[in-house]
Amino acid sequence: MVYACGIALRILYTLRIQRPESLIYSDMSLYLGRARRMAAGQPLMPYDVSQALGYPAFLAFLNPHGNSLSRAVAAQLVVSCLLPVAVGLLGWVAFGRRTGLLAVVFASLYFPFIDYGALFLAEIHFIFWLALAFAGFLSARRARRRGLAIAAALGGGFAISVAASFKALALPAAFVYFVADGIATAFAVGARGAWWSWLARLRPWVLRGTLVVVGALPVLAVMSRACTRATNGRFCITGKEMGSDLLLGHYGRIADIEWKRDSDDQYSFGSPSAELRHYDTHARVPFSITDGPANRKEAFQWIGRHPGEAIVLSIDHVYDTFFGSSMWPNYNGRSWPVGNLSQYVFIALLFVPTLLAFATVARRGLRATVTSQTALAMAPIAALTITVMIATGEVRYRIPFDTFFIAIACAYLAGELTRIDDGTTPVIPSGTGAAPARS
Repeated sequence: MVYACGIALRILYTLRIQRPESLIYSDMSLYLGRARRMAAGQPLMPYDVSQALGYPAFLAFLNPHGNSLSRAVAAQLVVSCLLPVAVGLLGWVAFGRRTGLLAVVFASLYFPFIDYGALFLAEIHFIFWLALAFAGFLSARRARRRGLAIAAALGGGFAISVAASFKALALPAAFVYFVADGIATAFAVGARGAWWSWLARLRPWVLRGTLVVVGALPVLAVMSRACTRATNGRFCITGKEMGSDLLLGHYGRIADIEWKRDSDDQYSFGSPSAELRHYDTHARVPFSITDGPANRKEAFQWIGRHPGEAIVLSIDHVYDTFFGSSMWPNYNGRSWPVGNLSQYVFIALLFVPTLLAFATVARRGLRATVTSQTALAMAPIAALTITVMIATGEVRYRIPFDTFFIAIACAYLAGELTRIDDGTTPVIPSGTGAAPARS
């Protein structure tokens, strides 16, 4: 019943309260402009990969003639309605049935998920595929049957590649997860003895990682080819890999940066967090936003001259990501009070229970912590934290990763976290060739 209410809320919000067609500016306008040029067969330019190309390609597919956005609105609404199911699946696979059902309830009513479903932004698609990807990763790790483990790893790899085509943040999240998975596999109880015993223990992890790469290659190869061609032969995978975010986040307390005009490649951009902090300095640089080496060089030179300020800015980015007062672009709309309230909901019902869940696991010792399901579920959150420290941070970056907060918090509240991580449930699957181990 709660899920049905969530669907009704999404339909009402998208079709009556916040119609996506009425909010086409900034990033929304850039996405739609690229989609129209892609649908018309026009070549991509270097500045087009300042954002991942998956969402413009998706819009171009839905609207090949540029006549109407009704198909895109309908597709957004369908994905938004399916999102609670994907979040519930992640919770179920990670911790158990009760966690999954509670996660469906929470995600059905969670306002940020409803809000981004009613905007022409990539977030709702990114959240959906990110949840499916990590459900596949965790299922492959815990599967009892080899065939199921292989299918889950391949499916997780495909899902993470689709997520990365919408937001490049998916790739560091997957990388940090597999680092945590490798550590958990190596340090599981029973991994003692000579070095070859440790290597044998890591074989299932290597197999899972290989299958994930195989599943991800088809989509990433297509995206990389389009991205590399757009940047005149400079290799990139999905876009957003040019160093501009590093400079934007580590160039002092600036409102925005205006990059050099290069043909039509003029770009001025600022972080929403800088606007909320009321920074008013406007910076200009003598190179293009698409010039990755120049952006990185300028950023590192500024960091070298101001190391203390750079550290404080990195901490500010983390703070703004998790505890910022509001999310963009919601604070520009009529529903900003609900958006601001959702930040308090996040802190009280997701952030604090997640900290309590981690503390519950951590008090049992280092080995129990690194081999726990909780640590694996927190790995993408750690990846997000590292990423925003390096670049820049805002609440919008965190919203897709709230799926992991939801899974952990629901497991803690449902009592399944202790059952999974107290040594009564296997966390290393026998389906990939390893004997069941207990954390």
